[in-house]
Amino acid sequence: MKITKHISFYFLTNRVIYINNIIDETNKYEYTTDIFIHTNFIDLKKEMFNTYTNGYIKIICHDLSNINPFYLTWKCRELLQQQKNEYDIFIYIEDDILVPYKAIKYWLEYNKKLIEMNYNLGFVRIEVENNIEYLTDLHGNKFDTIIILNETKYCVNNKNPYCAFWIYNKNEFNNFVNSKYYTINNIQGYNIREQSAIGLHGLYTDYYKNTLIPIINNKLIEECKIYHMPNNYVLDKNTLFATINFDEAIKNDI
Repeated sequence: MKITKHISFYFLTNRVIYINNIIDETNKYEYTTDIFIHTNFIDLKKEMFNTYTNGYIKIICHDLSNINPFYLTWKCRELLQQQKNEYDIFIYIEDDILVPYKAIKYWLEYNKKLIEMNYNLGFVRIEVENNIEYLTDLHGNKFDTIIILNETKYCVNNKNPYCAFWIYNKNEFNNFVNSKYYTINNIQGYNIREQSAIGLHGLYTDYYKNTLIPIINNKLIEECKIYHMPNNYVLDKNTLFATINFDEAIKNDI
């Protein structure tokens, strides 16, 4: 299998470290993965990043001078569409999202069976403080719905399935391209950047029945974790985001 991975990178020097972390992790993937970095910085060069050996890196500069810079997140869509028959797996991430290879393996294990039942396989963004992992996108409310499908127990993420990342196989990506949700005007409930990163699984998008995460030993499966590297939510004591411990994400009384 071959993966295409697209990153939106509005250039700031202090965020190069996030791209390097992504590169280092993608070097660990067992499948060739070509990385496409979409940026506003004309002088961005591959030599500014860590060495990559598991595919190639291509940097694509976009002129944002006359538009809202948040539209950078949408600039990858045309190239992705051109690639729809060239890759087996299609990934979009924001520049500060780390997707471990174990999360890819988790997706490979579960996504097909859930798609066949018209469900989306969920991930959760994690931030870390004092070695404790918190769910970035839960706003003080734990998950409170569980369903069982084919003897597998799942948590229903009907709270906030956003994770600044999407991943599809070739068939599902082609369905995405051919759907109304591939264009910005049909994605409701999110701002410009989030509209691009929500894919087909938004709370206000009716493509899937719901987003599900497997439950193992009464907890969310460990492999569903992806990481929001800045850890800015968990450090902000004035928000309820990133206040729920990953191990305690499901209410006890359900």
